Amino acid sequence: MSEPHYEVLGPLGPRAVGDVAAHERPSSLAGRRVAYLWDELFRGPEMFEVISEVATERHGDVAFVGWEEFGNFHASAAEERRVLDALPELLRAHRVDLVVAAVGA
Repeated sequence: MSEPHYEVLGPLGPRAVGDVAAHERPSSLAGRRVAYLWDELFRGPEMFEVISEVATERHGDVAFVGWEEFGNFHASAAEERRVLDALPELLRAHRVDLVVAAVGA
């Protein structure tokens, strides 16, 4: 009597995005504009407040653009696509230098 044979599929699926080259980090946030992106899960507003306070203490003149300006990039599939498609232009319109992307679980 032989063992049964089962086909198994991996739960992760294929990679949708290739490797992305790292950019050099700025030595200071002074004079920079930082955008917050959030998926409306884990405590974003609380975390952004702390990050803003610490960044301002350490670097002085830092401007922040709230996540509300960009929308929830982890909503329904249709909403997610709309938000992500609009994101590059919104970042340019707000003259954003850096992004803090907060994803909760």
